[in-house]
Amino acid sequence: MTAPEHDPELFDELVRAERRRRPVNRYVVASLVFGLLVLAGAFAYRAATRTAPGERLPAGEAHGLDVTAGQCFWSPAGSGEVDVLLTRCTDPHTAEAFAVLPIAEGSMPDIGESYQQTLDRCTAAARPVAGARVQVMTPFSDTGGERRAVCYYRFGTETTAPAR
Repeated sequence: MTAPEHDPELFDELVRAERRRRPVNRYVVASLVFGLLVLAGAFAYRAATRTAPGERLPAGEAHGLDVTAGQCFWSPAGSGEVDVLLTRCTDPHTAEAFAVLPIAEGSMPDIGESYQQTLDRCTAAARPVAGARVQVMTPFSDTGGERRAVCYYRFGTETTAPAR
């Protein structure tokens, strides 16, 4: 007994007919488009609001690479050269800097490699803190800016006490 032969053209026509019977859900398409617009807007806002090291920021804000050990702040959405909102360690916050590490002079290595090496140095300098993970803010490139990295604890939830 042999298997029945299938007509590819008939199959394609059946698939097209099924697609015509079930139109695209416009709510799904609208949600997808809106989500992409919001995401694009968030990246544009972040790029527009990032300031260069040395530029003056509003009170309560600091360049991520200017944060010092012991300062608390709201954790940035990403790593790198970002601005952060400082807060007292007794007020709600999601991050606390615990070390500032120098980055060697010379050309910057690959950003991924540099980030991982610096994160490893931060992890070695950290002490275990319940509910926190070690993160690092590093320069994006060798642009003559800050040659240091800021190690910090990123808390899983808001806290109102220092990690020390």
